[in-house]
Amino acid sequence: MRKLAVVTAMLALAGCNNEVDGVHKQVAEHLSNPKTAKFANVRFDTDGSICGQFRGKDADGKFEAYRSYVAIKRDGQYRIIVDETGDDLRIREICGGAELQRRAEALADQPAPEGWDVEVVQGPNMGALSDMTARLIEKGIPSSVEYRDGKPVVLLGPFPTKEEAQARKADVMARQGTDSVVIQHGAQR
Repeated sequence: MRKLAVVTAMLALAGCNNEVDGVHKQVAEHLSNPKTAKFANVRFDTDGSICGQFRGKDADGKFEAYRSYVAIKRDGQYRIIVDETGDDLRIREICGGAELQRRAEALADQPAPEGWDVEVVQGPNMGALSDMTARLIEKGIPSSVEYRDGKPVVLLGPFPTKEEAQARKADVMARQGTDSVVIQHGAQR
């Protein structure tokens, strides 16, 4: 009986890997050179949709910046959405960060006397806090952790201007594939 359970688990994982491979082939088609696709932060939601970040090499052989994607599973098929702007709410609705983005958009015109934060999106299955901060440190990106409603939140900043915060947000996504939102430091979240 135990052998049957192990074989069943292995078959289930093999099927899952085949689905992920199929999704990744579809996502890679959004690159100029699909064969160079690299994926990061791949995770599943409870409905079977797949979230993550991806990048590939350009015509000069240099890696492009990471972009987010979601593969929404419906009736056994996947519909792929690729984030072309860095703030696609449809992706964040499934992968995490939608409420944070809505709050940032609602406050966008408000002054920021204390500066601007880059808050890392803490979506489902994002992994251990220590892993997230270690990856940032490894890339030379200083961060801090604060606790909000008993949950850890990773912040970069504060930055004196919104432009500096947006530049750091773009840099972290480009180099590491870490999704984030720019919002006023000290703003109620």
